[in-house]
Amino acid sequence: MGAAYDACRQEGEKYFEAGIPRRISYLISPDGKIAKAYDVENDGLDLGGHAEAVLADIRAAS
Repeated sequence: MGAAYDACRQEGEKYFEAGIPRRISYLISPDGKIAKAYDVENDGLDLGGHAEAVLADIRAAS
């Protein structure tokens, strides 16, 4: 499933050996398409900042 959603870590990335996926979220539009992807670690977001970014994008799309 991680490969299907591009969440697998690559060799050399932190936590690769443990098999822990990257923290990736997707904002899905009403027509079922990916409207935006969020890579929490690589975008430098903490979980609170991530939530705010998603909510802001939802508001902007409304």
